[in-house]
Amino acid sequence: MYKVVIVDDEPGALSVLSQMVGDFFNFEVIGKFSSPDNLVEEIGKLRPDVLFLDIHLGSKSGVEIAKELYQKRCTTHIVFVSAYDQYALKAFEYNIIDYILKPVSRERLQKCIEKIENTFSSYSIEQPRPQNGAGQNDNQLIRFNTQSGFLLVNPRDIVFLEADHVYTKIVMEKENSHYVAQNMGKILSLINSGNFIRISRSYVINTRFLREVNRTQKKCLMFDGSSEVGLSITKSGMKTLDTFFG
Repeated sequence: MYKVVIVDDEPGALSVLSQMVGDFFNFEVIGKFSSPDNLVEEIGKLRPDVLFLDIHLGSKSGVEIAKELYQKRCTTHIVFVSAYDQYALKAFEYNIIDYILKPVSRERLQKCIEKIENTFSSYSIEQPRPQNGAGQNDNQLIRFNTQSGFLLVNPRDIVFLEADHVYTKIVMEKENSHYVAQNMGKILSLINSGNFIRISRSYVINTRFLREVNRTQKKCLMFDGSSEVGLSITKSGMKTLDTFFG
């Protein structure tokens, strides 16, 4: 059973979407909110599998909420629901699984539900889906889809990830790089490890392999076991690193 929380400041929209989601087998709506106040804390208590989140919430936007959850390394999958599409690109910086335009049709919601189920089912049989807030076992392998099949990877061996449109390049320690048919957000949700930090729109690094941060050049130096690689850092990425390392 997938636990779902729905947030929308329009009572009518909140009620309709809650009923629509609840009609799907194996989906249970455990919380409904119309205000962003204390929402991050409530999500931390309820620990839903999926959060349907409106973007326009008055005092705080859904994008801001998603960013806060992302920074807290919350593993809840987020589906944005909005009447506007101009926020889509910004939203997907924070591991959003889907973006639905209002008014939500049952057909479009059906596709979203299928995407959610496919995301969870992409965990290998040998690797149980991690609970919210729980870390990944260092010895567990994660399955990533490739063009020819799939790849099994231990997250500890990933040096960094590089976004390449709908694909992601995985750079491994002392191994060849691999291209997988999943976007960065989905990969991060599968990894579920606090060691990974997004330093820009294009790069996510494993802090185990970070050797140096150069503020002047706005780069970080990664060591993959045989050579050093410099990656560009954005201003927000630098702040994230500062926060991570205290």
